[in-house]
Amino acid sequence: MGSGEGQRMCGAFVGWLRTHGWKILEESCTQDCVDIEAWHSDGARLLVEIQSDTTDPGPDLDTAYGRLLRRMDGVPSSRYAVVVPEDALDAALRVLPQVREALALDVYVVGPGGEVRRADH
Repeated sequence: MGSGEGQRMCGAFVGWLRTHGWKILEESCTQDCVDIEAWHSDGARLLVEIQSDTTDPGPDLDTAYGRLLRRMDGVPSSRYAVVVPEDALDAALRVLPQVREALALDVYVVGPGGEVRRADH
């Protein structure tokens, strides 16, 4: 991951989380790995992997999903997210919606202007 792109995406997503009532407990935006842990006032916990621009999004997203799978703790209040740029959305959505729902895992997209949206499909 390019550190500039990763930093841009991380900053955009952290800002989005804060505007939606999340408190950031951990934010590690580095070249090799981006992790965010956040808590919401309703008791929900969110663990995030950010996958920035890549030349091969399929295998890179498989790795991001694998990192999240290893961090899953079975606590009902925990949710998980993969955050991707627009051009990696198709690769992120290769995991079936019913599988993502069973794992409490959401996909978010950061657009070129820093806008964040949850992928609904």
